[in-house]
Amino acid sequence: MSNATARVMFFEIGSRDPGAAEKFYEQAFGWSFTEGKGNPFSFANTPEGSNMPFGTVFDTKLTPEGTEVPEEYVTLVLQVDDLRDTCRRVEEAGGRVTIPPMKNEDGTFDIAHVRDNRGTLIGLFSMNMSQDSTPNPNAVEPGTTPVPDALKDV
Repeated sequence: MSNATARVMFFEIGSRDPGAAEKFYEQAFGWSFTEGKGNPFSFANTPEGSNMPFGTVFDTKLTPEGTEVPEEYVTLVLQVDDLRDTCRRVEEAGGRVTIPPMKNEDGTFDIAHVRDNRGTLIGLFSMNMSQDSTPNPNAVEPGTTPVPDALKDV
């Protein structure tokens, strides 16, 4: 058994129409969103006192070619210490990597998507940025996507 950590940090909503998804969550649940409308993602802020205070809305139309991402989904995102090692362990446990590790759009962390041995989608990220991560093909200008305060000190 490994001592590796994988903490649930936030949720991710994927949508081909992030503006419509944001409007739904604003109206139905009172959430607010950063600017960006999923370009490629924006941050969702849930009401104060929520167990999971924020998440992201990802524009699935911007998914890197050759990767497997559903058009519409909701998943949890786990912070891991070593993203590449976690992806390797997922595969050893019978799961598969659907988006290999790559830098996020402004280079502040690395991200990946995996599926468990039953096909459940799981998002992963690591603040330990590696030199060999694939650059995001849909990158935006550095600093244009704010990192939530909750992630700055992790």
